[in-house]
Amino acid sequence: MKEKKNKKRVSQKGNTKAAKKSKKPTVRAVNQDLLTKLIKVILVVMVILILLFVAADRFGNITFSSVSDYFSGLVSGAKKGEGYPYYFESMTPDNVIKINSDLLVIDDDKTYVLDSTAKKMSENKHTYSVPVAESVNGRAVLFDVGGTSYSVISRTKLLYENTLNSKIITASLGKDGSVALGVRGESAMSRLLVYNRNQKVVYDWSCAKENIISTAVSDNGKYAAISVIGAQNGELYSKVLVFDFEYSEPIAEYDYGERIVSKVKFVNGKRIIASGEKVLSFIKNEKDKEDIDLSLNTLSCIYTDSSNMTVAVFSKYGSSSVKILRGYSKSGKELFSTEINSNVRDVSCAEGYISVLTDRQLLSFNKRGKQVGSAEVSGDGISCYTNGSSTYVLTTGAINKYRTFGKTEKETTTVLAENN
Repeated sequence: MKEKKNKKRVSQKGNTKAAKKSKKPTVRAVNQDLLTKLIKVILVVMVILILLFVAADRFGNITFSSVSDYFSGLVSGAKKGEGYPYYFESMTPDNVIKINSDLLVIDDDKTYVLDSTAKKMSENKHTYSVPVAESVNGRAVLFDVGGTSYSVISRTKLLYENTLNSKIITASLGKDGSVALGVRGESAMSRLLVYNRNQKVVYDWSCAKENIISTAVSDNGKYAAISVIGAQNGELYSKVLVFDFEYSEPIAEYDYGERIVSKVKFVNGKRIIASGEKVLSFIKNEKDKEDIDLSLNTLSCIYTDSSNMTVAVFSKYGSSSVKILRGYSKSGKELFSTEINSNVRDVSCAEGYISVLTDRQLLSFNKRGKQVGSAEVSGDGISCYTNGSSTYVLTTGAINKYRTFGKTEKETTTVLAENN
């Protein structure tokens, strides 16, 4: 009897071990778990993409091209360039502008994008005689001044090209993909044409007596602004006109007299910045504008970033060696004002930081106007572009990259000498 009981106990223990072994996941079960997790990840990505495109359709600031660029960047992110400085193949390019945090280089016969490692993201050929570009929201409009063609490109590819029957004076791009063009008129001096992101004309207005010299389109693609120049009794005059696409004529008109407005730009919804050598205005709505007093100073350069912060450099009393740097919020409120005792060639801002290119230095400031960095640069600097943490400087033969923050002991001495 004892032997039978022992055998029974042994048998029960054996069954218990077998049961425990049977609870371990099989290879098939593991594969099924991995497949389930993969499906969940794919579903999450699909939901995110759907939300992005819904937002794009509603607000117009997120586009298929920007999403496509993002994933293209992820795919190519492992490949890096040789770093900066980046040396041009032949002569200095016609222009360099920011396109998001990268740089769009415009040559006589092509455009290409350089990322933070100086790797070429894309290259597109063009046949424009006088190529000019403007960038916003990860895309750029490239147009031929005096020609009839323009194109819209992203960081990674050519999106489309369009040819008109009229010669192009100027063009601008909205965050939703709309393009506003000033062209020569047939029965008028000039004409405003606005295309939506589907390349269809949504507004067409003829300017009978003046030439359009600058255009802008609002973030939502429902408003436009232009600056025009005309002549009366032998004297030049300048105006800014504002359009609502639901009306056939301008809803607002601002007369600046002989002070020429060379640039208009939408910020913070329907607000508009109008700027020129003797003009800096913040137009708040159809009936109200605030003019910055430029009776003693002249505007040297101005830049507005994607957050609608604006920085402007003024020549104090018209001097080339004493400049005033001022920052403005998206509502037009002055954030700071500081003097720079050197000639300023260019200014740029992003992520709450400002970069100022002088004849021999690159100076960096925060949004309160406090200097946070500097670097010595060559005397052939042309323009600067900052993405916040890094700043690029275009010279006659290359693009150099600098840290926005910090300075060496030698640079500290130079900065103090300039500020005294």
